[in-house]
Amino acid sequence: MILATAMGAAVSHAASARESAQATVLISRALGGGLPNGASTHAVISNDRRWARVIAYQSDASNLVPNDTNGTTDVFVVRRDGVFGNDGTQWFPGSTIAVSRGLGGAPANGPSWGPALDGSFRARPKCVAFLSAASNLVRGDTNGKVDAFVARLNGTGIRRVSLPRRRQASADSTAVAVSGNCSRIAFVANGSVYVKAGRRVKRLGPGADPSFSTGERQDLVYGGPRGVYLSKNGTSRPRLVAPGGRNPAYNDIKRHVVAYEKSSNGHTQVYFRDLGHGEHPASERNGGLGNGDSRNPVIGNSGYYISFESDADNLGVNALRRPGDYNSTTDAYLYTDVRKLTLVQSVFEKAVPLAGGGFNPSMSFYANYILFDSPAPLAGASGPHQVFMRYLGPL
Repeated sequence: MILATAMGAAVSHAASARESAQATVLISRALGGGLPNGASTHAVISNDRRWARVIAYQSDASNLVPNDTNGTTDVFVVRRDGVFGNDGTQWFPGSTIAVSRGLGGAPANGPSWGPALDGSFRARPKCVAFLSAASNLVRGDTNGKVDAFVARLNGTGIRRVSLPRRRQASADSTAVAVSGNCSRIAFVANGSVYVKAGRRVKRLGPGADPSFSTGERQDLVYGGPRGVYLSKNGTSRPRLVAPGGRNPAYNDIKRHVVAYEKSSNGHTQVYFRDLGHGEHPASERNGGLGNGDSRNPVIGNSGYYISFESDADNLGVNALRRPGDYNSTTDAYLYTDVRKLTLVQSVFEKAVPLAGGGFNPSMSFYANYILFDSPAPLAGASGPHQVFMRYLGPL
């Protein structure tokens, strides 16, 4: 009895310590540390466990780095600063780097957006992929189309990857994804999913919204004609794994779990399933589906965590499954398959959704760090969107 009481007290103390460490901090910072002079959105964080060494995002701001004079959207990378390990301590942003740069470091002559980062359970991040309408990032870009590119994290070594049949694409690229070890880049052009692996570019078939697995392998999922398809290693023949699903995310370590969007109850909902088993809703509370659209799932921690954004106001906001989403806008949520509940993450005060909401969530593999964008400053919710991180505490 004494042992049980002591263990319970230790667990309670650990939970209290974790909760007291929680914080929401600004990631998209101007030179000097203030708010940028333009919107910053669509942040992603590397999947290298709790190290989570890198964040990338797109921004319209011109004061994130020196000499940003092109007056359009660019892709930026910020590395984690300070001393850290694989223990989930607080994340501090270091210097910001522009990666969508023209030849010779010149400003890009067109907008760039939609960043995707590598990094996995076994690999450090080393590259960032993105879309761009600029024609001066690489030599010979004369097709006048949006292309997919990949660059080193310091913005050097930019390569165009959207070259089906090793020729310039005749249609815009509409999505890009990068595998955990940067060995494969997927892109969508003219309604088809392609994967570049080495010098080979392979067409997998019609589809959209490609996403490489979190975990250890380089498996790819995407939304196709009949639902979600999985291509092992990103190059094998795709197979249907989630009928009717779209916009998927996939975990390949321990559990093999795919999360995806699917229409139900008059709205888009977020569902998930272990491969070969039945599906379960993540956008629900006490058996009732969300009363608004839920989108953009991101999966981690062996399939036990799913982040997504939702317009619903009937989801649980805390561990007691209490509703309390009264801001009438989109919010960022975390679903835990351990406790079978949702927790609102676009907050400054725990379980109280921000007035401006939270959009485009992303998270680290173990969900210590959850990103979203929201109008800034948070108290006024009146300025352009900026990227914020919700820190959920250490181990």
